[in-house]
Amino acid sequence: MPLAYHEAHIECAATGDLRALQDAALAGGLIRRAAASAVYREAWRDAGVVPEAVRWVEDLRRVPYITGSTLRRAWVTHRAEEIVCSDRVRIWFATSGTTGAPKWTPYAQTELDLLQRTALRAFYMCVGDPKPGLRCLVFGTPAPFISDGAGYFNLFGQIERGILVEYTLTSYSVEQAKVALHLVSGRRPDAIIAFPSVALRLAEMLSAEAPSAAREAFREHRTLRNLAAVAATRLMTVRAKHILGPRVGIFAGEPLAPFRAPLTRAYGLDPFELYAMTEFPCFHLDCREHAGMHLWVDACIPEVIPHAELIREETDGAVPHAVPLLDLPAGASGELVLTTFNEALPLIRYRTSDLVELVSTGRCGCGRTHPLVRITGRRDDLINMGLIRFSTVELENRMQALPADAAAANWQIHITREGYKPRPLLLVIPAAGADADRVIAEARRSLLDIAVLRAGCDAGIVLEPDVRAVERLDDAHTWSGKPRRVVYRAEASPSR
Repeated sequence: MPLAYHEAHIECAATGDLRALQDAALAGGLIRRAAASAVYREAWRDAGVVPEAVRWVEDLRRVPYITGSTLRRAWVTHRAEEIVCSDRVRIWFATSGTTGAPKWTPYAQTELDLLQRTALRAFYMCVGDPKPGLRCLVFGTPAPFISDGAGYFNLFGQIERGILVEYTLTSYSVEQAKVALHLVSGRRPDAIIAFPSVALRLAEMLSAEAPSAAREAFREHRTLRNLAAVAATRLMTVRAKHILGPRVGIFAGEPLAPFRAPLTRAYGLDPFELYAMTEFPCFHLDCREHAGMHLWVDACIPEVIPHAELIREETDGAVPHAVPLLDLPAGASGELVLTTFNEALPLIRYRTSDLVELVSTGRCGCGRTHPLVRITGRRDDLINMGLIRFSTVELENRMQALPADAAAANWQIHITREGYKPRPLLLVIPAAGADADRVIAEARRSLLDIAVLRAGCDAGIVLEPDVRAVERLDDAHTWSGKPRRVVYRAEASPSR
């Protein structure tokens, strides 16, 4: 069956109908199928979960949560065939492993169909019904950065539907940017798909490269057009919008808020924010109202653990209660919990560590009824600068290994932002007897020994870190009063 771009009967369905879809997934045996996986089997048995008794959304409260650590432990201690719930696995994906061992995720045909459907939905929301000849420029990211499949799944879905959309798929690097510039400058794309920091770094390179590229083109072909291009680079600052000029951009992997205005200036496009995760193959996008991202509740059951419950968990160790997202009032916020309808490995009450704010569960100005949410941050130990992320545990291990004359009694890292680029600021309290200058130098070396951070600095996505010796740290605390290792300045909110 051809894949639809705009599934109005689902995207604009009444809230009661959306709840019915969620209940139908549970009544259809979702929990019973998941119970066969080693991820859940023992924990559910110990908790007295009867899979056949979980038939409605409200029944989910009987089921324990899982986390990323749960998945990682399962892959360490069990064979793949003990974990997977389907014999129709088509492809395997893995997370970046920035908080430990990578989390492997199998996709069956059901997941691939969902990826294509929601990729096409997202494409329609920002581009409209694509016409033959429409062009897309996709900038992915090389290792050790996080991979991006949005462009590929759009392409696959459009091939299956028979729509002739032209894609240029390239990786992000200085060399590749030059190649892509040479190719697409004469074939201006209608849309680009990229990480926002990558797109802006590319815009910087395009602007810096424009004068020499124009001169080189004139040397090769002495035409009036190429001469005019050389003159233009001397009279004005050439921006990406003069070279590429896309109408829209689809951006994922980091919060769009700090990048939205710079992207608009650089490219002259309308930027759209996309939310996705490797563990749940589904693309959620904001619409032309730009009020928040539509979370597709026909593909999952979202719950939220309110902040008050998170505080109770941190202070008392109590298991927090979650509330179905569709039951919450606008403005409610907390940690997002997802139950997905995956075939190969369903996620049942998966704590994402993403902090969300519910904007609305009413009908959007675009006509869609799926809830609008904003991702406001993270609550785990991830030092998160968008594309560049690593664990506080990795930094802690390096700080503890500093030599005695350069040891730090305590440390705290602040994520600041200059323009759209993040800059890590590491504050250290020198240990008794340690030389402050040595502490700063060794702490800086240890920080830059983290491969993903070094790569981000070399690529110009992250600014070089600043390290300062201080007498006391910022008094920022968690909800329960514990000192924070990572402090995000207001202008540098963390992302997924």
